[in-house]
Amino acid sequence: MVRSRTASGRGATPVWLVLATLLLAPLLVVGGWWFVAATENPTAAAALVKPVIVPVELHDVRAETTVGVRVDDVAGREAAVAVAGTVTGETRPGQELDDGVEVLRVDDHPVRAMVSDAPLWRVLRPGDQGEDVARLQRFLTGLGLYDGRADGRFGSALGRAVARFNADAGRGSTKTDFDPGTVVWVGPDPLEVAEPLVSVGSSVAPGTPIVRGPARPGVVVVAEPQGGIGAVGRFGAAATLSVGHAAVAYVPGSGAISAPEAVDAIRAALAPAVEGTARVTAAEPVTVVMVPASALVQGLDGSLCVYEDPDSAPIAVEPVGGGVGWTHLPATVRIDRVLANPGRALPDSPCTS
Repeated sequence: MVRSRTASGRGATPVWLVLATLLLAPLLVVGGWWFVAATENPTAAAALVKPVIVPVELHDVRAETTVGVRVDDVAGREAAVAVAGTVTGETRPGQELDDGVEVLRVDDHPVRAMVSDAPLWRVLRPGDQGEDVARLQRFLTGLGLYDGRADGRFGSALGRAVARFNADAGRGSTKTDFDPGTVVWVGPDPLEVAEPLVSVGSSVAPGTPIVRGPARPGVVVVAEPQGGIGAVGRFGAAATLSVGHAAVAYVPGSGAISAPEAVDAIRAALAPAVEGTARVTAAEPVTVVMVPASALVQGLDGSLCVYEDPDSAPIAVEPVGGGVGWTHLPATVRIDRVLANPGRALPDSPCTS
């Protein structure tokens, strides 16, 4: 009888080998873990960083920051009458109101524009004196009715000029008193009519606005950072605000620019938009101590400090600006070196001692 070789023990895995493998595998795993754990870790040893001490530098810098700006228009200047009555003739949009130009008619009498630094506020008569008399003299000189001096004295020559003005207004040829209700003060410059505010048939009284000029770019609103730009740098009392190629004077902390030329420049730089961003730069440079931003440590009480070396006492500081990777300290901070990596060498509560 012939036996097959596959049926004999020579072709199968011995049972004792399987049992030995199952017993030794856990011992090998545990032993490997113990060997690794007992071996010194070169990575951990390499993580120990030596203190880095760097010299500090003094620099003259100009504080800078970015702000938002917006041009706000203001309503056009209004002109009001100083007479009561009914409007019987009205002005036209686009009309320029200069000295002597008829603005409207009230009770069929013309009321003319007067360009001056201030309005007339009383009826002026021969013998009166004052700045308002001088304004009347300059007004009638511009109309060719008076050729005397603007000396603020209501004399006979001014009386004759007033009489001619009143005759032209249909108020009689011998009347030498000047009634401020015969004119409309339009301001220190001629006024272009953008919008008539009354129409024929309207009733008016002294102080009633009758025309409005065009809207004006009255102010540039500057949105400073929370706490003002003084919180991000030492800007002092004067700075420059720039949008594109336009640069105008700006008072830090004021939040606005109102000088007409400056407003026009910023408006043109922003056009066609009316808002955007601007750069504010201090007018005068200041001397600061420059240290790496990494040198600053915040204490548990919120204070900030730096260390000259790992063994020195903390020096409390108040930054006055900075940039990428750098912090500016006042020049009054008397240090010539600073610990640039204080994280591994400092106590748990710096700046509180």
